[in-house]
Amino acid sequence: MSAASVRWLGAGLGLVVAACDTGGGASSLPPPPQAERPAAVREFNAGPVRTAAEYLEEPRFAAADIARGELLGFACAACHKFKAGEGTLIGPNLHGVFGRPAGGAAEFMYSRALEESGLVWTPVSLEAWLTDPTGFVAGTTMAFSGYRSPEDRRDLIAYLLRVTQ
Repeated sequence: MSAASVRWLGAGLGLVVAACDTGGGASSLPPPPQAERPAAVREFNAGPVRTAAEYLEEPRFAAADIARGELLGFACAACHKFKAGEGTLIGPNLHGVFGRPAGGAAEFMYSRALEESGLVWTPVSLEAWLTDPTGFVAGTTMAFSGYRSPEDRRDLIAYLLRVTQ
């Protein structure tokens, strides 16, 4: 491998690593008070908490492209593990994420903003998060820019519903 290839590979890995929540140590600034958080979070309705199988029966997830979701999931896998007992990476393990309060995995130190967000992870809240994490929860340390395509988000969520349970 040439030196230029190694530099490009290193730069690409650096971007992937920078996309994940660093556990709250990246900034010494406190998150904004609850009253200053976006109304989208304060008044957000995450919808009902169901089992993964029940979510997957919904027409939008039944029509999802799971193989495409798996490809999109490689970006998540740079920072997150998906299976029970695999531990954490840069971000928390996503096993059992659906129905869990945001900031609720005991083995991971989250940003204060995420811990205090009041969110519960459902496909609805995860879709809002994946659209623009830092815009949705002001003060989070996860720098991932989000997925702009609704189809990408749907396919990724359907994949995560299958692999994180």
